[in-house]
Amino acid sequence: MKRKLGWFGLGFAGAELAAAKLPPLVCVPAAAFLVWLVFWNHTRHRDMAIPALGALCGLAWFFVFSLVWVQPVRALAGQTVCCTAVIETDAEASYSDSRLRGTLLLTEIDGKPAHIRVQCASFPGEAAGERFSATFALRELLDNKYRLSRNSKGVYLQAEYQGGYRALDASRGVRFALYRLRGRWSAILRRWLPKRLDGMEAAMLLADKSRLDDTTQQAFRTAGVSHLLAVSGLHLALLCGLLGFGRRWKFYKPLIILRGAVALFYVLLTGAPVSVLRAGSVLAVALAGDFLLLPVDLLTSTGFAAVLLGLQNAYAPCDIGFQLSFCAVLGVQAAAVLTRRETQAAGENAPLQTLCRLAEPIQTAALASLATLPVLVAHGMAASLVGILCNLLVVWMLQPALQLGILLLVLSAVPLLLPLVNLVGLVLSLWLRLMLWLVERCAAMPFASVYLPQRYTLFVLAVLGALAVCFWHARRLRLYLPAAALCTAVAVGMGVWMQRDVVQLTLVGSSGNPCVVCVQNGKAVVLFRGGESNLTAVNNFLAGRTREAPGLLVDLRAKPTQLDFTAAEIVTMKNEPEFAARTVLDGLTLDLYHNKSTSLAVLGVGNRHIAAGAGSIELAAPLCVDVLCAPGSWSETVRPDAVLYTSASPRWLVQAEGCELYYGEDTPGLTLRPDRSMIWEEAQTVAVQ
Repeated sequence: MKRKLGWFGLGFAGAELAAAKLPPLVCVPAAAFLVWLVFWNHTRHRDMAIPALGALCGLAWFFVFSLVWVQPVRALAGQTVCCTAVIETDAEASYSDSRLRGTLLLTEIDGKPAHIRVQCASFPGEAAGERFSATFALRELLDNKYRLSRNSKGVYLQAEYQGGYRALDASRGVRFALYRLRGRWSAILRRWLPKRLDGMEAAMLLADKSRLDDTTQQAFRTAGVSHLLAVSGLHLALLCGLLGFGRRWKFYKPLIILRGAVALFYVLLTGAPVSVLRAGSVLAVALAGDFLLLPVDLLTSTGFAAVLLGLQNAYAPCDIGFQLSFCAVLGVQAAAVLTRRETQAAGENAPLQTLCRLAEPIQTAALASLATLPVLVAHGMAASLVGILCNLLVVWMLQPALQLGILLLVLSAVPLLLPLVNLVGLVLSLWLRLMLWLVERCAAMPFASVYLPQRYTLFVLAVLGALAVCFWHARRLRLYLPAAALCTAVAVGMGVWMQRDVVQLTLVGSSGNPCVVCVQNGKAVVLFRGGESNLTAVNNFLAGRTREAPGLLVDLRAKPTQLDFTAAEIVTMKNEPEFAARTVLDGLTLDLYHNKSTSLAVLGVGNRHIAAGAGSIELAAPLCVDVLCAPGSWSETVRPDAVLYTSASPRWLVQAEGCELYYGEDTPGLTLRPDRSMIWEEAQTVAVQ
């Protein structure tokens, strides 16, 4: 097998990811199977033994890492301790005034040195790098979709601030100095660039998304080029490529060392996310090979980076940036192999060689998008049908945008060069405006973003992958494409048929007062509560899930404020009678109740009724419903069988006697088939009161 280290590393990372997601009782027989596979393939098919050996090593290291480093930290759960904490760079404003939320580094616990990262939803502070002592109650992380992502960043506990705050001297760590430098440079970009464009440039160049406009971010996501706004290997390669000249010069090797130093500085400046660490490791291997005049292979370097990151933190493969980065590299590698074979088949035929060169960027974009599709679906994200086109149109524009941004920062440091700064700022503004215009045009195309059913899509992709392995072993890869196309067509047809008339109800927006979004057959109804942030969350959620703007938006608020709704019809409950009924979507019923400043909407899906309201409504007679969605206050006249909510500690919890409680931290919901099944999504049973 060629590229043994590459396949070993991929097996190593894959085993760590599986061990993090699967229960231990499943991992034990999996380890026994891998041992058998290694020894059996070592004598018969040595090529297959390499990834199996990597998987076995990854599984063993995961349990060693968990036993030695993770379990002692988790053993602190349930204790209330006095700590010295440092605010990490991911801290952001909390919902409470003068509070932050994010990651804290505990450097001292009850007078003993420590080095433990915890997640805290609310704590005093103003900026990253501040140190303080306080009392915290330590708890285990909630078992939700964010848990593994937090584990990948070294966070294994959550902390609740109890009081006793005492400010200490700020940390003098290098990462905080670089964080403040990044903030100053971001302020310079904001000074010379227009609004919206400054946030784009700061995100692409400095990994600072604090000023990134929501509409801009959504446009990039819908067009399938959101990776341009997240600093990754592409950005690092483009920046370090600026120093890739002079291969025949005498000082070429010192220039390699300079490139390595620049890469290290940039990795630290951006906060060292996993995607950048992966790219930095690959670049370090490439620079070492270049220094020693040895050839470098991308897959081998990627496998080496996977082992390094997995050794540093066995949960690193759980990070979505890690998964997207490595899958994209595999797609690029597959495109390179395909291009090489096409070039060999073209031979000396000039027209065919030209066709191969034209097809190369299209194949690279297509295979990279296809390779990252399982990751997007697994994390509940929408796929873009215009991603290939948009990548071809705007990816090449990234390097000039980065170069102009660096030039702007350099020139702004010299007061005498202010006229040049104005000129560079103007050119960069025009360049970014063109880039944003292309992205928005692609995002506006029909079906630009498509939300795929998670479990069903992953099952179909697994079947297609198994077919690829079977055809590869049978040496009939040429027959795989028509077989895969037929299976995909059948799967799409079955998926459309199975999803017909299915109703998806989801809580979207702030945890204390979320909206209820109902989607059926590509059409939506929104029961709206909250403000501007909830409206943005609803629009982002609906991207890819519906073919058009919501057909109906019911504003349940007692004091409606002016918001830019895009729904076809808007019903303001404040102006409605005490009771009204209507038919919505495809045969669903919607009953609207209004009493003084309180409102209630009851959606009928077959023989089930789901309610959402604003305020504690009083009705003439008790109303029984199957599910009550995230009530802000409890009403004695609304009697639900189950309550779905997102607030961690709702005030009405003691009043929900006799109800089944389902809690979800982010976008929990229901999937209903009229007069048939009801499935809870992203929600877990809390208790039966």
